[in-house]
Amino acid sequence: MKTIRLVAAGVLILAGCGKQADFTINGKISGSVKDSLVIEELTDKSMEFRSTLVTSGDGSFSYSDTASNPRLLVIKNSQNEYFTLMVMNGEKIKVTAEKGKIIKTLNITGSHQSELIMELSRELLRASITMDSLGKQYQEIKGRGNDAQIDTWIQNEFGKLIDQQRTFVRSFIDRNKDEPACLLALSHQVGHQSVLNGSKDFDLFEKVDASLSKKYPNAPLFRNLHRYVEMIHKQKPLEPDAQSVIAVGSDAPEIALPDPAGKTRTLSSLRGKIVLLDFWAGWCTPCRRENPGLVTAYKKYHGKGFEIYQVSLDRKKEEWEAAIKQDELNWIQVSDLKFWSSPVVRQYGIESIPANFLLDAKGKVIATNLRGTTLAEELSKILH
Repeated sequence: MKTIRLVAAGVLILAGCGKQADFTINGKISGSVKDSLVIEELTDKSMEFRSTLVTSGDGSFSYSDTASNPRLLVIKNSQNEYFTLMVMNGEKIKVTAEKGKIIKTLNITGSHQSELIMELSRELLRASITMDSLGKQYQEIKGRGNDAQIDTWIQNEFGKLIDQQRTFVRSFIDRNKDEPACLLALSHQVGHQSVLNGSKDFDLFEKVDASLSKKYPNAPLFRNLHRYVEMIHKQKPLEPDAQSVIAVGSDAPEIALPDPAGKTRTLSSLRGKIVLLDFWAGWCTPCRRENPGLVTAYKKYHGKGFEIYQVSLDRKKEEWEAAIKQDELNWIQVSDLKFWSSPVVRQYGIESIPANFLLDAKGKVIATNLRGTTLAEELSKILH
């Protein structure tokens, strides 16, 4: 699975404190001889290291721990292939795969949630293959004339792919609304674009929240989904205004927030430059995965008049600052540390992060939600 993003973020996953290991993972990755496997856990802070294993001569490995609440573990090999398990106490999990094509050959038994996540991963793989094929076709015919028609074609094809994935996710949640794995389904992405829309598909968020809150009333993993649903309920009357504010061609509303040193930094102070207004957080894994691309774009275009104004939805200053340092984000950083309660969330109609707006020299929105290489491609057109 290329992208894993938890809804509304801020998710806290706690391991149990029992003396005995309450779940076990026994696996075999064919072709993996004495290979290092890194086990990380997706938490509210991002990915946290848990253990390193070394496969035996036939690719076997084992791991044991406790899980008083559902935990999300990511197991990654030396080739940066990885798979995700959602583990619970009492499970005896068996994993098999082949090195070099783990997702294609992955088989999991003994963990119902992990099997559901495997279903999501395989569907994402199918969509990614389709998207890569479309990209190759686009590159082959681009530049032969009729570029406007070609651009329209690729946009329509990508739109169809997103619609197909939306249908799949809605069906998946309808079939599994009582299952914790639905938390990942709500965050399903293709090509860095969310499949579900927090407004149009809000019924799914409500359905999963109602079911999981009832089934796991004390699980921190689902409390933040509940808070997110409550927040959207409060914001619904504001959505039409927010959407009109952030439309391409509109003026970006002013933001005045403190940087890590406590100095107020305004968005309007960057007039005269091309600005990426980016909403993120240190705990947001998809945001952290986008940051290297921002660093590359900043280094290439900063000298030509490009600036980044990054607004964090963090809650703890030390975690925010640690993420800035770790990702080497050497541009303007601001936050009021109010999480999803920050006024800028309502002001810009932010429903999920990462989210961004590209502004021209006059502060007008010229593009939104540029992901991966699309930011650099857009900047190359503006800043020669």
